[in-house]
Amino acid sequence: MRGMRGGSLSTIWRSWIIIGLLVTSLTACSDLGRELGGGIVSEIPATPSPVETVAGPTNTGVPAGVTLEPSGSLMISEEGAVVQGLDIRGCVIIAADDVTLKQSRVRCEDPDAKRAITTSGEVSGTVIEDVEVDGGGVVDIGVDVSRSRLSRLNVHSVNDGVRMGSSILLEDSWVHDLARSGSLHPDAVQGISSNDVVIRGNTLDPRDTGGSDLGNAAIMLGSESAPYTSRNVVIEDNLLDGGNYSLNIRGDIDAEDFVIRDNTFGDGSRYGPIISPESVPIGTGNTTARTGLIVKIDRP
Repeated sequence: MRGMRGGSLSTIWRSWIIIGLLVTSLTACSDLGRELGGGIVSEIPATPSPVETVAGPTNTGVPAGVTLEPSGSLMISEEGAVVQGLDIRGCVIIAADDVTLKQSRVRCEDPDAKRAITTSGEVSGTVIEDVEVDGGGVVDIGVDVSRSRLSRLNVHSVNDGVRMGSSILLEDSWVHDLARSGSLHPDAVQGISSNDVVIRGNTLDPRDTGGSDLGNAAIMLGSESAPYTSRNVVIEDNLLDGGNYSLNIRGDIDAEDFVIRDNTFGDGSRYGPIISPESVPIGTGNTTARTGLIVKIDRP
């Protein structure tokens, strides 16, 4: 992440020093469609905006000063609905197009629900922003969506933070303090077969609260169950730490049009910062927070 080279990750993590952030703002679902449609890689600027903020407790989740009204579980089925300012004791299913969920807290503690927030069927145009997602240590997945924009989320206490389908923008979000569920492998972000995806400006760390469980990966792409295809994926300007590898791209993935650049890696992974097949190009500017040196890439 620009401006963080040579710094101490622990200092950054404790202080959440603002280095400044200006990323392209997507203010409407049509804008999202333009960025997440075909040819996403060619549409991303070669040099993203140089100003960045470390996503963390002060700038993700429910903004300070927002008063929340109590609510139970929600099934949102009205097209274009805007749901905001709720303290949701339960889980959320989005079952209509162009739904916005913002400035709310979702505390889903039902292990049978499997997902704290999910989209149903082929809905599109979902926007989730300034939302805290708390799985209570029992829910498998925090946010499981496609065709969505996710901004400034605070996701924790789940096994997998964000499960990415296709046509997703995940930006300026903090996924942390995951909770392992049985034999499952905790990932801050997981994409089994993900197409047209941007992961930008996030702080992603799968380690549990005490730090004794490193989790599997900050970003995991592919699956051990079978080879899968991913197309048009951008991973840039993130702070990644923890896991066996912080960025784990399976060797059997069928990958095309990947851009991986300008990410900063902590020292908390078990084996190294990145494991990726040679078929996936790793771009410039991927460095360690402690030394500022270019990270080592292991090959499966």
